[in-house]
Amino acid sequence: MNDNACKVYGDAFFSLCCEENESGLKDHLDEMTELSKVFSENPEFIKLMGAPTVPLEEKLAIVSEIVKSGKVSELMGNLLCVLTEKGRMSCFAGIVKRFRELYNDKLKLAEITVTTSAPLSDEMKSKIAEKMSKVIGKTVTIVERVDAKIIGGVIIDYGSRRYDGSVKAKLNELSKELGSVIA
Repeated sequence: MNDNACKVYGDAFFSLCCEENESGLKDHLDEMTELSKVFSENPEFIKLMGAPTVPLEEKLAIVSEIVKSGKVSELMGNLLCVLTEKGRMSCFAGIVKRFRELYNDKLKLAEITVTTSAPLSDEMKSKIAEKMSKVIGKTVTIVERVDAKIIGGVIIDYGSRRYDGSVKAKLNELSKELGSVIA
């Protein structure tokens, strides 16, 4: 997957969606997310669309059938056709990621990943979202992960930042300190 190509196509598709119907951005994001799930569950489709032995006309006929079936919007169908013609169908997941970034920026939304050793209560999710909203300056949505290996505490990931308040991290720090004292 070419990150630059994902960015270019993601930016272009987002701009087009804004021009066509800015109020429908959420619908486009939802549609892309669902398609991305379908593609990840059926990786042979992406391989087929990238296979040099399959003629372009056949690939475009497949995309055309998908659009005709009403499973995707016309705009999405156009994107799929362009990606097929340019041999970039493997970039679809990256394009979705870029579209989501642009969508979140436009609406001042932030998606954070919160990792804990046990599921969070709704009250705790609300407290974390409120606190992180103040730190980030955006409305926060939480993607929750449970990982018993962190023992306790919480790890919050936002973009390239990580706030690690896990027991495991604190034990590792203590181990390093003790190791340097003993050594």
